[in-house]
This record gives sequence, structure tokens and C-alpha cells, in this order.
Amino acid sequence: MKIILRLLTFITLALVTACAGAPAHIEENLAPAEYFQRAQEAMGSRDDYKTALVYYTTFLERFPEDTQRVVEAEYEIAFIHYVQGDFITAEKEFRALLDRYNQPEAEALPKWPRVLAEKLLIEIAIKKENED
Repeated sequence: MKIILRLLTFITLALVTACAGAPAHIEENLAPAEYFQRAQEAMGSRDDYKTALVYYTTFLERFPEDTQRVVEAEYEIAFIHYVQGDFITAEKEFRALLDRYNQPEAEALPKWPRVLAEKLLIEIAIKKENED
């Protein structure tokens, strides 16, 4: 599972960094909170989801041991795909995120990503039903 996650992270990062507008390089000395701050700024002020994805995926690559924030970054990545209308990718990512909550260390994870992911999966299911 970890290998698949790392591979998906690498592929996402490669695709995102190839897109125009995203930063070509993110400084090595950023604190974990700065990745989230810069990603939120990109989304909030410019609707720059490409840049936000780069910050979140780079965070995942650089801080895989920070399980609480990893879950938060994974949620944010899935949410970006949801907002962009990529419901297939978002659904897969939300389900992978929820799988983390079935692991023994789940008690230490923040609750809000689980709650929001479950709600958005319901929204995705409704959208799928309306498409049929």
C-alpha cells in the first residue's frame, strides 16, 4: 500500500509540475505548515489548484512520517480533484484515505478528514446517480 501511495504521489507530482503555472522548485527548508499555507494561498487567492497540488504532493514526498499531516494533505489532494470535477480520481483518493482509518494507528489521526471524505463520497455517489 505504501509503495502504491508513493508511486501515485510521484506520478501526480510529475504531472503537476509539468503543468504551466506551478512552481518548478519548492525550497527544501520549508516547515511542514508552510506547505499547507502556500497551497491554501494558491487555492484561495488565485484558484491555482496546480500549485496547491505541487505543495501537497511535495509535502507527502518530504514528510511521509508525519502521519497526521499526511492524512490532511491526502484529503486536500482528493478535495482538489473533487472541486475540479475529476470525481473518479477524487473517489479513489477519498477511499484510500478512509482505508487509513481502518489501521491500528487510526486513533492518532485527525477526525475531520474522515468525516469530510465520507460526506464527499456521498456527494460523488449522488452525482453519479444523476448522470445515469
